Amino acid sequence: MKVFTFFYNRYTNATTSQALYENGINHNVLIHKEKDYELFKKGNTLYGKAIVTNSPKGLAYQRNCALDMMDIGEWAVFMCDDFKKIYSFPKEKIFNNKLELEINFENQKQYRLNSKNEMQLSEMFQLFPKLIELAELNKIYLIGFALHDNPLNLRKKFGHRGLADGRFWIVKKSTYKFDLNAQLIDDVAWTSENLVRHGNVLILNWTVPYFSRYTSGGFGSTEERKVLRKKECAYLCNKYNPLVTYANKPGWDYGTHIRIIGTDNNIAIARKKIFK
Repeated sequence: MKVFTFFYNRYTNATTSQALYENGINHNVLIHKEKDYELFKKGNTLYGKAIVTNSPKGLAYQRNCALDMMDIGEWAVFMCDDFKKIYSFPKEKIFNNKLELEINFENQKQYRLNSKNEMQLSEMFQLFPKLIELAELNKIYLIGFALHDNPLNLRKKFGHRGLADGRFWIVKKSTYKFDLNAQLIDDVAWTSENLVRHGNVLILNWTVPYFSRYTSGGFGSTEERKVLRKKECAYLCNKYNPLVTYANKPGWDYGTHIRIIGTDNNIAIARKKIFK
């Protein structure tokens, strides 16, 4: 299975390629320009096959380049460049028949994942064949993992209608591509597109990958992204309404945060709107 990581601007502190290499995982490192390649090489952050795409700045451009390297029906791993670690329930627990845990506000602390639950990338990759088999059985084209480690989020083993966080995906190629109007929140766009086209995604809540979210480097800090984010949020709310809608979030300006409300009715309305 092909593995892609997407490098931009973190010339000395991109971590994903090294982590993949240390876990014996062959991978492709997608880089925008030749000058960036030289800087990453100098920064000693390249440990896989470097591919210069010559595409414009923007993650969706690079995602599409990865799709171009895949065959229809092929699955591949997509990872952002700032991987840190994984906390997860063990493989045996993930693949037993139990789909839900008795987690509530009172007992949640006993389910909190910590360093005792750390999983290596090589172990996580061992989960993928079974997850792909499950996705294939349900005609799902996008597999994601937990967005955060709040124990209340761990109650259900799988999610099907929420955001598949774009920092770590398993993607099945079809005939459509990433929307170039959504570069910063391409994961909202891709999840929504998959819900409209296929009805569900597959999110394994019991495995939590951690990345260095919104640090300097990459595609910019939160402040640097704000203007473009507002523009993209407005675009996606219009395109996928009512599946995608504005949401309030503490510490965020209104218009910079959106959410997916994946009800049957919302998906049906968005589908009819897009494919009219």
